This record gives sequence, C-alpha cells and structure tokens, in this order.
Amino acid sequence: MIKRWARLRGRADEPFLPHNQGMDMEDEALPEDADEDVELENGEFVYYYLVPPKRQHDPNPHERLTTQLTLESYHRLSHGTCVIAPRGEEAFCKVKFMPFSSMSPEELRGWEKLVCFFLDYTNYVEPVKNNGPLMGGEMWAGGWRKSSKRGESFGRYCSVQRLVAMMEQCLYNPQDEAAAFREANDWIALHLQEMAPGIFDKYREVLIGNSLPSMGSMEYHTPYEALDFASFFTFTMYNFFNKDHQDTDANNWTLVCWIPIFNPQTSSETDPILADEGLDMRGGQFTFRDFQVYLDLNEVVGVTFCVFKSNDHTHQTLKGVSHSDKYTRIGFSCQMSEKMSNAVVAYIQAKAANKAKKIAGQQVQIAQAKARLARKR
Repeated sequence: MIKRWARLRGRADEPFLPHNQGMDMEDEALPEDADEDVELENGEFVYYYLVPPKRQHDPNPHERLTTQLTLESYHRLSHGTCVIAPRGEEAFCKVKFMPFSSMSPEELRGWEKLVCFFLDYTNYVEPVKNNGPLMGGEMWAGGWRKSSKRGESFGRYCSVQRLVAMMEQCLYNPQDEAAAFREANDWIALHLQEMAPGIFDKYREVLIGNSLPSMGSMEYHTPYEALDFASFFTFTMYNFFNKDHQDTDANNWTLVCWIPIFNPQTSSETDPILADEGLDMRGGQFTFRDFQVYLDLNEVVGVTFCVFKSNDHTHQTLKGVSHSDKYTRIGFSCQMSEKMSNAVVAYIQAKAANKAKKIAGQQVQIAQAKARLARKR
C-alpha cells in the first residue's frame, strides 16, 4: 500500500517537477478507495487529493453559479500545500495557502509592493469590458496584447488618454514604470519557480518558443531575462466572479493568486494594505466543478498561490463579499494569449517582407501621449 501511494504521488507530481526530474512509473493496480494522502516534502507537508472516478463529473451542470448547497458536497481545500489529481493520473492543480502571520517582514513587504503595483496600474488602463466569462466585479489587464488600432501589430495595454492626464499632473516617470513592471514580474516568477518549477519551465517554453514579449519588458526587442515567463496579466477586485469556463490561451497551465486587502474604496490612509485578522470575506471560492473540489480562500488570512491546467478543465470563481465592505480580494493571473501569438507570427512574417506594422511599446505610447498634449496646447 505504501509503495502504491508513492507511485500515485509521483504520478500526480510530474507536471510540477523540472523537466529532467520526471519519474518513471510502472503500471500497478490501484486501491479502489485511495483518494487522500499527506507527504513530507522539502520540510513541509503536502496534501494529495486523488479524485476517485465516481466524483469526476459535475453533479449539477444546470447551475450557472455553483450554489453553497452544492458546495457542501464538494471536497474542500483551505490550508497548507495541496495537489489535486484524478486518481492514477497527473495533477491538474497545485495550491499553496500562505498565512501573513507566517511571513517574514521582507516577505510581507514584497506582497504589499505587488498589491501597490496593481493598484497604481489602475491609473493607466480602463477596466476590461469584453471578458466573456466575467459576471461581476472589476478586471484590469496589463502587459502585451494584440492591438485593435489600425497600423499597430501589437503593443502594451495602456490608455493614452490616462497617460496624458498623468503627464499633465507630473505623475508619470517611464523609468519608474519600467522598474515596477520588472520587480512585479520577478517577484511572481520567483514564487512560481519555487512552488512548481516544471510549470515555470512550461511558461518559458511558450514565451521564448513563440518569440513573445515579456510582461516585464517595456519594448518588444528587449532580450529575455532569466525570470521572464509570461506576456500579460489580468487582475480583479471588488467581488469579482465569473462563469464556469475553460481558457483558450497559448499557455496550457495558468498561475493564479489571491491576496486579501483592505478595500481601496473604503479604507483610510492609516489602514494597512494587507488584510488583518478581522477579514470578513465570505464566498469567492474557486471551483473545479467536473471534479467536485474547491479552494476555500477565507480560512487562511494570507496569499493563496495556485497553478492549474486552465485549457483542459473548467473552473469558476464564485461571488464573494465583505459584509463590512472593509475588505476585498485582489486576484491575478499570468497568461500568453493565442491572439497575441498569432499577431507576433504575422509581424515577423510582415517584417521579412518589409511590411510590418508598428509595435506600441512604452516609447510609442509616450510619443502618442506627447502628441495629444501638444495638440491641447
């Protein structure tokens, strides 16, 4: 039995290991009732939930939003480090719940700086309005995307109108913006590398193999750095929730992270950034309906860091609320879109024929903002 469990865990862990550390697995009969185990790995306990075949279906597919009553029959994950896999197969999810109370002062400052990066970025872009699965709350996007402007192939997310307003108030510094993006990229990448190096490698393969720009770079032709791994990010706040859906990005695995914070719309300047033990968020669970399992983001007051196979399995964020309205939750994910990949291929082909459209990196967007300022004067 112990040997069988070791093989089950090894099979589940394969996606998260560096490419040269995969395990050779032998076929062996598996115990019919095997679905849970805990293993000590690198000084921490990892909980394995191996979903039995009888639970590998959506029990209520007619529900647009999974009800709390239905959730009561799901398997709940709420603390520690957890791996989820269909029994006998590779995992499709790994999650780590990291309490603020267990973090060093340096770690806390790092997460605070990342939150401030996202909050500051809302000054540069409008909320996303055309995200299909979105049902409520707010979403923003940053990094690189296929351009919708005539004459541009692809570029960075940016509202030139908002950039003009910031320049008029002397609130914009391009070097500070570049440094903030690089720092945010590297902070996220280091945590991904630590928890799931194999997934970090998979991200890098898609990014570099498709000549995609890094979200940490302001211009397309910038050489790749060691921690570059994705082209763009999205982040959500204010009780975001969405439909059950599968992604269609170029990356098959997606990093997603949730951070509870004091609500920027209701907090004062003396309030902390990260949520305290008074956190009263309810709901907001992240569900995998086809496996009857969900992540409970409310038990641990801290960061929930997760990777999952987003193109292969449906997933859904349920509606959440802070009853006092003192708190909200930032959720962010890092991706590489299929449309962006196609735009880069088209650009490379057009460049070879001397017909390439403009790339709207930071310098082009600054020039566009300066031209508008000149016309206003």
